[in-house]
Amino acid sequence: MQSIINSIIKNRNLIIYIILSLVTFNSLYKTSSVHYNGIGKIGTYLSGKSSFFSSFIYSYFDLKDKNQRLIDENFELKKIELKYKNQAFPDKSLESNLITNASVILNSINKSKNIIVIDKGKNGGINAEMGVITSEGVIGIIKSVTDNYASIISLLNTDLKVNAILKNSSTIGSISWDGLNSKILKLNDIPLSSSIKIGDTIVTGGMSFYFPKGIPIGAIINYDNSSLEGYYDIDVSVFNDFSSLSNLYILERTDNDEIKNLLND
Repeated sequence: MQSIINSIIKNRNLIIYIILSLVTFNSLYKTSSVHYNGIGKIGTYLSGKSSFFSSFIYSYFDLKDKNQRLIDENFELKKIELKYKNQAFPDKSLESNLITNASVILNSINKSKNIIVIDKGKNGGINAEMGVITSEGVIGIIKSVTDNYASIISLLNTDLKVNAILKNSSTIGSISWDGLNSKILKLNDIPLSSSIKIGDTIVTGGMSFYFPKGIPIGAIINYDNSSLEGYYDIDVSVFNDFSSLSNLYILERTDNDEIKNLLND
């Protein structure tokens, strides 16, 4: 304690100077508009620089987490890609290829017919009727394409139905959205004779021009078997969070033209 008192006595002139300087600056700041504006500008500048610096530091140290998320996402996508390329299809034209990625520039989830816009179009190899996914699962189908942009019919669009199956039993149905909750889809056309349970995974059925079989969609969270029409009323929690989409991946079914030609014959 005595050493602290001795240090204060030794540096008393410096301490008194600092206190008087602070009092003077405070007085000028409050009573002089010129000094008020000048000090205010300095404060704003220092605050801006400080915020920029702290933001830079945060972004720098956050890069590791961002890179890890990208690595995990690419790993999941590679597993999906390899799964379909290695499937023993009798006709190899039934394979799907992951052709490109794109970033979301416009997205909505609060309308009945939601559309997503991405930053790639014809110049990036995008064409209409391509399937769109993330590492979590299905997003939608390419609707319209310009040279540099494309629009996607989102799963959260009441006009869209996607062929789907129960992963464990391969029971065929279809996924659609009723326009209410952006996190819940409807699984349709599943007969009451089928065995289902909470938590069952729903995946694409492969019987469409857009997606191969087995791409995740969501999981059953609720169902009602009281319908008189012979089908379950099933709620599916969608795997993707449509409110925070950023990176999307576009699939091309290489067999589309061949199948369409058969159907047109």
